[in-house]
Amino acid sequence: MTSDLSVADRNREIVRKVYEVADSGALGELGTYLSDSYTLVRPAGGPVPGQWNGSDADAALGRLFPMVGTRSVTVREIVADGPNRVIGLVDAHGVNPAGESWTMPVAELFWVEGGKVTEIRPYYWDLVEFRRIAGMD
Repeated sequence: MTSDLSVADRNREIVRKVYEVADSGALGELGTYLSDSYTLVRPAGGPVPGQWNGSDADAALGRLFPMVGTRSVTVREIVADGPNRVIGLVDAHGVNPAGESWTMPVAELFWVEGGKVTEIRPYYWDLVEFRRIAGMD
């Protein structure tokens, strides 16, 4: 039996599952959808900037989520193009350590190969505000 879904559709579903896991807060379950050596590239100037691979990338995510108090993710759109590119347009929500509720639009570029995410690059709407949320300014 063959799948009726295109590669782009399958990749879109993988990213949708990543967001479902992120929304549930069960980050340990992300490994189902990420390659063992996936790359996470976080923007300079934001909380937890840098580039990591595999378990180091998991650790970076593990530092960021509590730092800003991420609680949920609302998916606005997931766009897949070609055999590898997927872009997620989401609103991240949380309550920072100071008790302030926040929402931040985020566009994330995912690279998907062989049914696994191999790279994630988030682009935050306002890095200055995101640093403030994290208590860095």
